[in-house]
Amino acid sequence: MPKIITKKETETQNLAIKLAKNFKGGEVVALNGDLGSGKTAFTKGVAKFFGITKPITSPTFVLMKIYKIAGHQNIKTMVHIDTYRLANSQELVDIGVLEYFGRPDTVCLVEWAEKIKDILPKNVIQIDFSYGEKETERIIEY
Repeated sequence: MPKIITKKETETQNLAIKLAKNFKGGEVVALNGDLGSGKTAFTKGVAKFFGITKPITSPTFVLMKIYKIAGHQNIKTMVHIDTYRLANSQELVDIGVLEYFGRPDTVCLVEWAEKIKDILPKNVIQIDFSYGEKETERIIEY
């Protein structure tokens, strides 16, 4: 599992852009880590790669935000999910999240994915975020 240390949010975003270049559609990416460890910064980088210009914030209270993608050959939608406030995965099932998992024209990014392990697809991409030695460092393992 590669381990990268980033020192600034832009470096985390650049790593996300690098990884997003390999997305073909249908990916579900589990973003695991503590508050402030880089999950949303990573999502911002993926959004930037896909040309999404709307501000990216964690959908903590709405659970899921859907962004249209115009300039990519296969991928037309990015779904950003935040399960931080969830008691169980049924809430996500109820709002239709399973319709997006694995769709060939969609990429799903799930913050706090460890809370919904029971509904994640088997081929989920795991990315773990943690704090480095210095305040601004983030350790990203994927």
